[in-house]
Amino acid sequence: MKKRRDRRGGELAIIDFIRKRFPTTRREIAKGIGDDAMVLRSGFVVTTDSFFEGVHFDLEYFSMYALGYHTLCASLSDIAAMAGSPVCALISLNLPETIKLQEIEELYDGFQKVARNYRFDIAGGDVVTSPCFGLTIAVIGKTRTPVLRCGARPGQALYVTNFLGLAEVGRLVLKEKMVRKDYPHSIKRHLFPEPRIKEAQRLRRFISACIDTSDGLSTDALHLAEESRVKIVIDAEYIPIHSELGEFCNIKKIDPLRFLLSSGEDFELLFTASRPPKVPGLKIFKIGRVMKGRGLYLSVRGKTKPLEPTGYEHLV
Repeated sequence: MKKRRDRRGGELAIIDFIRKRFPTTRREIAKGIGDDAMVLRSGFVVTTDSFFEGVHFDLEYFSMYALGYHTLCASLSDIAAMAGSPVCALISLNLPETIKLQEIEELYDGFQKVARNYRFDIAGGDVVTSPCFGLTIAVIGKTRTPVLRCGARPGQALYVTNFLGLAEVGRLVLKEKMVRKDYPHSIKRHLFPEPRIKEAQRLRRFISACIDTSDGLSTDALHLAEESRVKIVIDAEYIPIHSELGEFCNIKKIDPLRFLLSSGEDFELLFTASRPPKVPGLKIFKIGRVMKGRGLYLSVRGKTKPLEPTGYEHLV
């Protein structure tokens, strides 16, 4: 299900093609292709995501309720990365003929829980028959001043909210039918992620550039470097490793750092700032720095080398 990034083609090459083919021409659009969400000058932010069985989720361990919760939170994470607040969501369903009404009701129970938690409306969508099960979610949010990926500057530091890699640990534990009780935090992070909406609001005054960690630390850090036209160095010794991730990697005989760099769907905030963000109650880790130059680098025991992104990308 997980694929490694090949920069010669795939999803990112398609996005780059579309970005060049359709440059922004309307004055109403403040930021088009190239960020977590589109931004209108009116202050609205708009994002869309598609999710399909066998690609984005596995119904062997996802209940319909968990699926609704997970997918809607994943879409909200793009709004969080822009320091926005959700207003409404439009949800379109691709449904096989075998699906039951009760399953749809359970799916919408998950949607409803998220909508209530984050105080926004489910305002429409579409329903079609399809040979495969999938859904597409559009979320409309609002922000006074959006945070973009292009604001990182040399001399700033790279930060992340919370631990990374747990969602991927949870996915693999469930997929491989490992002992669930040994990985409670990881399983929760995979099935029931939480978008950092409130955290982004509280951090807004510190942040210069931001992205959510949906595709993996190495891939998302490169996005920040490319959009800001800077060099970002990730300091390996500063990256925190959760005990569940450490235990999982020990059992599987995997390097925790390499695993963490490629693991996505944590939906944390990866951001740059000129000064240490001091916000009571928030878990924030400094994991790197911004320098003059271009590209992504990894520093291990004082040695700095270019880092190839190994996060998720479709069609590679």
